[in-house]
Amino acid sequence: MFINPYDSIKNGNGEWLRSNFHTHAGTGLNTCGANGIAEVIAAYKDAKYDVLTISNHRLYSDVQEYQKKYDIILINGYEYSDHPHMLCIGNTSATEGTHQRAVDECRKEGGFVILCHPNWQRKEYWPWVDLAAMKGYTGIEIYNSVIFRLNGSGLATDTWDFLLSKGKLVWGFGNDDFHRWHDLAKSWNMIYAEKEESSIRKSIDIGSLYVSTGLILNEFIFDDNTIRISAGSNDTYVKENKYVFVGKDGEVLKEQVGEYGEYKMDGSELYVRAQVVSEHGAMLWTQPIYDDSKFTRP
Repeated sequence: MFINPYDSIKNGNGEWLRSNFHTHAGTGLNTCGANGIAEVIAAYKDAKYDVLTISNHRLYSDVQEYQKKYDIILINGYEYSDHPHMLCIGNTSATEGTHQRAVDECRKEGGFVILCHPNWQRKEYWPWVDLAAMKGYTGIEIYNSVIFRLNGSGLATDTWDFLLSKGKLVWGFGNDDFHRWHDLAKSWNMIYAEKEESSIRKSIDIGSLYVSTGLILNEFIFDDNTIRISAGSNDTYVKENKYVFVGKDGEVLKEQVGEYGEYKMDGSELYVRAQVVSEHGAMLWTQPIYDDSKFTRP
């Protein structure tokens, strides 16, 4: 049976919440988090974000005191910083030790893990053999915008397709990895949920989110084995975008330009995910429609 992660939208019990889980702040001059926590949270609120995590290297930050003041949902966490890096979110402390121990402890404390910038510095900064073997993580950063001003590549859909093609149910995330003001609001996750943490966490668990660098998902329907998607930019008369449907091993199954994209599945697919590209290069990635019988969580 094919599963649509966006089925919950039909209930109409949520709204699209803009989020960033990779944010450095409050650690002092000449560090990744050189800007103050309050100033960074205020800036994200001003940029119309609904959900934010301050995720400093090896430092768990409890920032709940700012939540009411800025009317933004703050989910505590940290960045596990033994190479390769991971985001531990929604837990209660920073953990040392092996990667697997950090993942296990994060989950034990009620959190979830996103693996960071898989192609930073080089292809397979996160070695694929290690990704396939590790247990318990929720997703990977398929887009990390700060890497494009550092080195390597901030795009990691190749790693995502590798995992999905192995039958690993891993969600794709997009984050700023905010260090300086010019890093703000470059990529984000739109989560369909009610505006409270438990609903957000549930939506993340089922994959009811998409990644964007500037496009808005207007429609996503999966009916009669057909995927139909439309997206657009805010306040523009341009209706046409490029729609690309991607399957196992990153194969492009269909590509079209128009006001919407449509792909008819024949039932043999392991998964199909969609990506959209606008006239100005902004992108959007959906989570995959997937064959439930052939996937397991990492």
